[in-house]
Amino acid sequence: MPGREHDKNDVLESPWLSQQAMAQLFRGELSRSDTWRTRLDTTTNWALTTTAAVISFGFASSQSSHVTFLVGIWMVVSFLLIEARRYRYYDLWNRRVRLLEDGWWAPMLRREPVDPDALRELALELERPQIQLSLFSAISTRLNRAYGPILMVLMMTWFVKVYSHPKPPVDFNEFLLRARVAWIPGEAVTAILMLLTLTASYLFLSSFFIRAPLGELRTRPRGRRAALWESFYRPYAIHTRRRPTRRPRPSSSAEH
Repeated sequence: MPGREHDKNDVLESPWLSQQAMAQLFRGELSRSDTWRTRLDTTTNWALTTTAAVISFGFASSQSSHVTFLVGIWMVVSFLLIEARRYRYYDLWNRRVRLLEDGWWAPMLRREPVDPDALRELALELERPQIQLSLFSAISTRLNRAYGPILMVLMMTWFVKVYSHPKPPVDFNEFLLRARVAWIPGEAVTAILMLLTLTASYLFLSSFFIRAPLGELRTRPRGRRAALWESFYRPYAIHTRRRPTRRPRPSSSAEH
């Protein structure tokens, strides 16, 4: 009798994974990933529509103010931050899909044993969901994919508007005088735009030299501990997951 009860406990603690259950899990995680991918496309469409409207309205007449382009830049930067946040959530669900593909379905198609490391990592993801992609990595990736060219076009059109309307300035002081916005001097406006340009350029260029986030076509990276400063450019750098502490199972002799 004790042996039979011990076998029942083992069955309850280690349920058998059926292919139907894994298929339903894969379908659910894929649906979540597609939903957040659609939200990324929506934000990008907002940025493109705003850029087209700002350029059309800003160059409609010579009397149009360059403040229109500044508002457009501010809106596109806001869309970039919103999309970076959404991309971090998309990366969470997409990691689960890649773990299922890499650890379960690919070995089954090769007629090989499943990957226990991938399934163990998937179990931790399901037990304690945690965003692992840093905000700077998400911003850098979205600048590389879409927002870098958009911001570059807006910056260039603002410069052309200030420089050429209604006619080219005589010297740099006149250019700064035209760049002023209400009580904000032109020097401050130009300095803010230069700082924004340098920051965006650094994040845009760094995205070509660092490892990109997981994505649909990339292999699953192996986690490791990294220094704190690596979180500014390397995805999955410092987010180390805590393993849950499990209580020791009472022995069969203690139960009886």
